[in-house]
Amino acid sequence: MPLSNRDEVILIIDDAECIRDSCCQVLTKAGYQVETAVDGEIGLAKAREMKPDIALIDLDMPGAPGLEVMDRLNEISPRTIRIVVTGNTALDLEKEVIRKRRALTYLTKPFSPEQLNLVVQEALNSRNPSRQKEERHGS
Repeated sequence: MPLSNRDEVILIIDDAECIRDSCCQVLTKAGYQVETAVDGEIGLAKAREMKPDIALIDLDMPGAPGLEVMDRLNEISPRTIRIVVTGNTALDLEKEVIRKRRALTYLTKPFSPEQLNLVVQEALNSRNPSRQKEERHGS
């Protein structure tokens, strides 16, 4: 059951159908508006049109890889919060995506629905600290 009718739009860009579908189900159930894209080019086209609040971006995709998508997303929709979804746990990659590519954080595959919801909520709270304060105090 959705928590509320949220206005936030989340774009999932991942070539793995099972990841797209499971993330879509979890986030839709939480009340978010969700769009998906099977590759980077389609994801960028949707981002240009929608200006999503959050983009979940797989790093390892055919065509436009995740790092390129992140760079181009900076130009298309700079306010979109980027969360990397990856199976790679290398420390150098973490530094690259967070420091140089302006990703907020990353999720390492496989991840649980709870981890996904937590990362998305933290991302939205980082953008809107007053809302975070209201949620903590029940105002």
